[in-house]
Amino acid sequence: MFGRLKFKGVDKKRISDEAHVEDYKSALEIGRVRLGKLCMYYRDLGVKYYVPYDYIERCFCRISECQPDDSPAYFYYRLILIHGEKEFANLIFNEKEDVEKILELLKADHPTIQFGYVEPEKKKKKSFFSK
Repeated sequence: MFGRLKFKGVDKKRISDEAHVEDYKSALEIGRVRLGKLCMYYRDLGVKYYVPYDYIERCFCRISECQPDDSPAYFYYRLILIHGEKEFANLIFNEKEDVEKILELLKADHPTIQFGYVEPEKKKKKSFFSK
């Protein structure tokens, strides 16, 4: 079993069945993300993850600016995946086109996924003095 592909799921379970291995191998690769027929796969800190498409409720691109001393700013582009109003994946890319292509393909193939950032509701804190 040495060298067999293994994937970790959002439920923390590990799988290595032949269907997912073949899907991973035949998936379209964009940076560290692969879009298969069964799942979306990505690498993060040396671990290969799989995410069923129906688990992804919303996704969007977040742009992070880095301002080094005495140099022009540069940008990172993050693919954010959300389930249950919580971010479960924050994948960094150097090229905006990679994130845009992934979002475009997800939008075309999976219409149940919502796209774009939605600001979380601000909850009013209960005053200490109120009864």
